[in-house]
Amino acid sequence: MKRKRHVSVAEKRITLGLAALLFVIVAAVIFLDSRMRFGPGPTYSQPETAKPDSVPERPKAHLEAEKSKENPPLSLPASPYPAPLLTNPINDEDLNFIAGRNLLIPVAGKAAADLHDNFDQGRSEGRQHNAMDIMASQGTPVLATADGVVARLFQSERGGITLYQLDPSGRYVYYYAHLMGYADGIVEGKQLRRGETIAYVGDTGNAGAGNYHLHFAISKVSSPRQWSGGDPINPYPFLVNGKK
Repeated sequence: MKRKRHVSVAEKRITLGLAALLFVIVAAVIFLDSRMRFGPGPTYSQPETAKPDSVPERPKAHLEAEKSKENPPLSLPASPYPAPLLTNPINDEDLNFIAGRNLLIPVAGKAAADLHDNFDQGRSEGRQHNAMDIMASQGTPVLATADGVVARLFQSERGGITLYQLDPSGRYVYYYAHLMGYADGIVEGKQLRRGETIAYVGDTGNAGAGNYHLHFAISKVSSPRQWSGGDPINPYPFLVNGKK
């Protein structure tokens, strides 16, 4: 029968030391292998405060251009006349000036007895006429009521084919509407002479089919370079009292 060998304390310590060394070696191998596979671990630092994307300020001129697209201004082209001195509303100075212009009845062949004052007549949508209608046959020549310049040739839903004439003072606009068409050579910026044929009587716009007449209006410019929407002046007393 074999006798059991006694293990000394020194041998136990050596065995434990070898086991610990083996564990350290295995751990080191595993660590190095993980570094090679996945790279170094994340580093930690104080995060920077996120900055919002900067939005450059849009040029004011660009914004004004967009605004003008949404609400296009009805402005006059460059005028050869001096800028008007605006003194609204209509006063005696305005009326005296218009009277001194000796306005011509703007439809060929018409006399004062043919005219009717319908300036204050009501119109659809609660509007006031603010003009006068001169009845005439289709194609009757429309004449420039005074010297001036063609400010705008325009076609609108209500007025149909229209012409805006700027007075030499730059303060008043003569408006001709429901035209059949313009006379040859009539273009924006053209200088007009009193009595010159500028267009022909028609029924365009909301005049009503076959209701041939000239819608004639006078307005005082209410803001610089504005060719519509001014303060209305009744043409009737100036046309019936004018000279041929």
